[in-house]
Amino acid sequence: MEANEESKKKVINRLSRLEGQIGAVRRMVEEGEECENIVTQLSAVHSALEGATKLIVANFFLICLAESREKGDNQQEAVDRFISLLLNTRM
Repeated sequence: MEANEESKKKVINRLSRLEGQIGAVRRMVEEGEECENIVTQLSAVHSALEGATKLIVANFFLICLAESREKGDNQQEAVDRFISLLLNTRM
């Protein structure tokens, strides 16, 4: 399943920011930064990861519906796949 280019770019940008945030946390630990500051940064990473997950899940839903419509498949199956994914995803 391919995402449209705008959605893909948004996801890649979010993931790049997450990589930077994770690197910052690693450096904080290596440099002996205060635990409170590390936990604050980890909280920001967690929020950013949730945002990326939501964007990917929403895109998955739109793509599944579009593909099932194009194929003439039962749209309920696409909705069921989305619900299954959503219920098994921690956000």
